[in-house]
Amino acid sequence: MTVLITGATGQLGTLVVKHLLDRIPASDIAVSVRTPEKASDLSAKGIDVRKGDFNDLALMTKAFAGIDTALIISAEDDNATRIKQHRTAVDAAKAAGVKHIVYTSIVDPKADADFTYSAIHLDTENYIRQTGLAYTFLRNSFYADLLLAGVPHALETGDYGAPAGDAKITYIPRNDLAEAAAVVLASPADHINATYDLTGTKGVTNSEIAGYIADATGKPVTFVDLPAEVHTGILQSLGLPDHLIEALSGLYVGAKKGDYETVSDDFEKVVGRKPQSVEAFIKSALAN
Repeated sequence: MTVLITGATGQLGTLVVKHLLDRIPASDIAVSVRTPEKASDLSAKGIDVRKGDFNDLALMTKAFAGIDTALIISAEDDNATRIKQHRTAVDAAKAAGVKHIVYTSIVDPKADADFTYSAIHLDTENYIRQTGLAYTFLRNSFYADLLLAGVPHALETGDYGAPAGDAKITYIPRNDLAEAAAVVLASPADHINATYDLTGTKGVTNSEIAGYIADATGKPVTFVDLPAEVHTGILQSLGLPDHLIEALSGLYVGAKKGDYETVSDDFEKVVGRKPQSVEAFIKSALAN
């Protein structure tokens, strides 16, 4: 069995490789990266490093050669570009003879979701299904890691702001999602045509998150419910691309409708333990 991970030098991909090395030999692992020179540490561990680019069908087909199971980690770009890139990666996998595609999707993917990136994942899932290949969809909830971006401002001002109201989101640490992916990749035959909703153990509000930050640091932090236009202005001031601003703004709109508060126990079924809670994650992250 040979497993390939795309985007292996990214934040999620790096963690997947780390957890997979605990489960199968390095000689059974290959990775596809745009810049192989940046993956020299993986080569040193005996991992087969291949050049790949979701914009290049021929290159991706070559990267997937001889691979049984491939993890396609979602790219980062606007919707039209990412849909095209994902379809190219799927086409390449099929052309190369890959038997099983594992894909990092999102919880409850919908074509008309307020969180605009959701449509990308629905399209990719459907495209993978129509290939006839075995698949596993890892429908990841939102990374708890993203919550740390607002911590410096919160500690400086005492305000943890977002246009969230009392919306609940089932955040889960990126490291936990990477471990779930590694479990699937290590034993793909146990997860054929499975769809897993990988969420935290409960939905948490931004008021609770502010409290977790305060408890972890001993500093007063309270949640401030920002008007949507203020939040958008902050994101624009950071120089974020328009498609990302639209997606992040839509996330809170959808969350207020209850789109991302449903809890699943699929993570525990796959990994054999519960995911780290948001409170424990924040406490651990801010202790370092």
